[in-house]
Amino acid sequence: MKAEPASKHSSPDWELRDRVIGRCYIMLDDFRLRIFKTLAREGSFTKAASKLQISQPAVSQNIAELEKMLSQTLFERQRGAVLLTKEGEIFMKYADKILESYEEADSAFTAIAPTTVSIAASEELYSYIIAPALQD
Repeated sequence: MKAEPASKHSSPDWELRDRVIGRCYIMLDDFRLRIFKTLAREGSFTKAASKLQISQPAVSQNIAELEKMLSQTLFERQRGAVLLTKEGEIFMKYADKILESYEEADSAFTAIAPTTVSIAASEELYSYIIAPALQD
């Protein structure tokens, strides 16, 4: 019988940290946060889906996953409408900060990264259309 390797973080402090912070290992991508914000603003799954140009089930699924990951109910569902719960209002503040941080990071990377565009074209297309357009 092979012995199981000890966890690299086996102290009680790390175990507590993993219990408390473990929930934070969640997928808070900007798209999911934008779905959350749009649903809060629009007050309807259907309207949010239309605004985001995705299906209503996709909005519902993303919100359900977000609520499950956070172990919080973010919206109060009423007939034909949704409202932020107290927890949803708290999360909104963090969603705003996270999205702002994403945008700042994107701007910082864009500022330092040169943009390269590769164009494949026939010699004629390049000579008569692309080259003159690039000179303007």
